[in-house]
Amino acid sequence: MAGQSHTLNSDHTELAFIGWVKALRKEHKYITFDYPKIGAERSLSSNALSHVWYAFADKMLDSHESGDARRYCKLHFGVPMLRGESDKYREDYNKYLMNFEYEDKIKIMDYWPVTQRMSRDQMNRYLTSVQYYFATEHYLPLESCGEFKAAQDKKRK
Repeated sequence: MAGQSHTLNSDHTELAFIGWVKALRKEHKYITFDYPKIGAERSLSSNALSHVWYAFADKMLDSHESGDARRYCKLHFGVPMLRGESDKYREDYNKYLMNFEYEDKIKIMDYWPVTQRMSRDQMNRYLTSVQYYFATEHYLPLESCGEFKAAQDKKRK
């Protein structure tokens, strides 16, 4: 039972979930649930696309280090979105990262959960922000010419 997840996206799945919770409550008397993810799960393709874009931006902008674009985007686009839309995320960020210097925050983005916390809608808005930023600030069109499919295939394996 541990780790079991339910997706509620219809009256039928809602009724099944309520029945499951009632049965658990009857058997165990005390249960605790974590806060649910809201929105549809992100697709593998949006995740793969973001990594194709990060690598392309790093290459085209002669980044000092692989991952610079990813770290920058997570901190400048992902974190503000999640802080604005999730009390828990905002509390955690404020508690653990708020007082770090910028250079340290950028490095911490390698470990701090950002895009993995996003719903499909949030990920789409994030990707739109990333694409707009690189197009307007660096005149860099983020598209895909086969790398996207290769990244999808790699992630599926």
